[in-house]
Amino acid sequence: MKFSLKALAAAAMLSMPVAAQAQIDNSVDVNILVHHLQTGGTGFAGNGGGFKANFTIDFGSGAKTFSDYLIWCIDSDRTVNVPGTYNYQAYTALDFAANTAFGGGNGHDVTTSEMGKMVTLVDDMESNWTSYTAGQRERRQGSVWSLFRGGPTVASLGVIAESNLDQWVVLYNGDNQTFLTYVPEPSSALLLFTVMGSLAFMVIARRRRA
Repeated sequence: MKFSLKALAAAAMLSMPVAAQAQIDNSVDVNILVHHLQTGGTGFAGNGGGFKANFTIDFGSGAKTFSDYLIWCIDSDRTVNVPGTYNYQAYTALDFAANTAFGGGNGHDVTTSEMGKMVTLVDDMESNWTSYTAGQRERRQGSVWSLFRGGPTVASLGVIAESNLDQWVVLYNGDNQTFLTYVPEPSSALLLFTVMGSLAFMVIARRRRA
């Protein structure tokens, strides 16, 4: 029997958990520490942007604690007090977008396309915060808020690409601010390397016997 890297990768992926299609954790206490990346949003009142928080998510395959971790405001209709602790449900961004019960305070249900654009904008702001002007930040934050309510993005930004939703998580409870954050599931990478390592060992052993 012949083995290949493609076969190893396929076997590893089949062994990984399918957490990307379900609610991750239905009770996550989020301790919001500081609102350090503040920006207004074009077309909206108030300040959004990035917050630092402490929280632990149980992924089913293992819990992971995040300290001083960046979470991003995506909801113009709901607020939080800082500092403060709130209970949330954690969803993959894909599952949140697919669940027609959730969305903006105006009753809009976020689509997968809208979520992909929000991820693009949030990731862009996180990566380029210090180099962007106040106006550039406001146009992007305003576009995120508008998308969450089913509206258009700021025209001057042009066409917003839809990013892959893998590893992005939405913290939502319907009463307080909704947050988007990049949260890698802790066991996936470890499991991938473990499975591939085991299969590679089998290949080496087989070749030696041959």
